[in-house]
Formats: sequence, C-alpha cells, structure tokens
Amino acid sequence: MSARERFFKKVQHQNDRVLSGKKSADAEVRAFCSRMDELAQQISQWFAGCAIEVTLSTRLLHDLSAVGYSLNSGICRYDITAIQLQNGDRSVRIVPEQLWNGVETGIVILHVDAPGIRQVFYLSMAPESGWFIRRQYQSAKDNAIMTEELFFEVVDRLA
Repeated sequence: MSARERFFKKVQHQNDRVLSGKKSADAEVRAFCSRMDELAQQISQWFAGCAIEVTLSTRLLHDLSAVGYSLNSGICRYDITAIQLQNGDRSVRIVPEQLWNGVETGIVILHVDAPGIRQVFYLSMAPESGWFIRRQYQSAKDNAIMTEELFFEVVDRLA
C-alpha cells in the first residue's frame, strides 16, 4: 500500500469515527431531552392537586460537554425542560447542566432552597430508564436509583 493510499484510508477512518460520534451524541441529546420531559411529567403527577406550584420551562442549554461534536451541528446548543417547585419561600429547582461528565450521562442539578437551608443534589440518567441521585459532595459511585420515596426525602424541606 502506498503512502497516498494509507493517508486516504486514515482520513476515511477518521471521518467515519467523527460521523458515528456525531450520530451518537445527537441520539444522546435526544434521550436526555426526552428523559427530562418524562421526569417533568412524573413530578407534575406527584404534585397534582396540592398547594405546591410546579412550573415547567424550556431552557436553552449551551452544553460544553458536547462541544467537540462540532459547533456547527448544533449538538452543543439545545432546548431542554427545567422544573421548579415552589411553596411560599421554599423552592426546588431541577436544572439540566450538561450531557456528559466523566462516567455520568445526563447531568441535572437539584437545588433545595428553604430559609436557612441550601442543599444540592446531582441527578444523572440511569442506563435503561429513570435517574440516579447523589448528594453534592458524593462521587458517582455513590449514586442511588431515585425512587419516589427517595425523591420526597430529598425535597422534604419544601414542605
């Protein structure tokens, strides 16, 4: 094989890797957005008919974790659902932050704000469905599956 042939084979191989990475990143972004929509629906159902105000909004996320997949493709900028729970002067904000962070995918920050209390939790997408949750200073290896029970323990200060 000539140097020219090797060169063009390497170029083709690199282009194939970038294109498959772009498709993968695009699919991951769509999955992240879909999971946030599902989470918003679930939380809305949990609080239906009570005094807690649930506000869903769309946030334009500038996701630096996906920037390597081309600024021109739009993968690093996308609309995603954010959630706020309000009970008087107490609130919980559930805000998507980025697609990737090391071993975690679909990173969301859950802020609990109550008089004299500020707590932060991290959510990340579980492999098949649902979410992992952990406290701010815990590592990803301390993730627990977020169940309804665990969610209400986390947002207890909202009451």
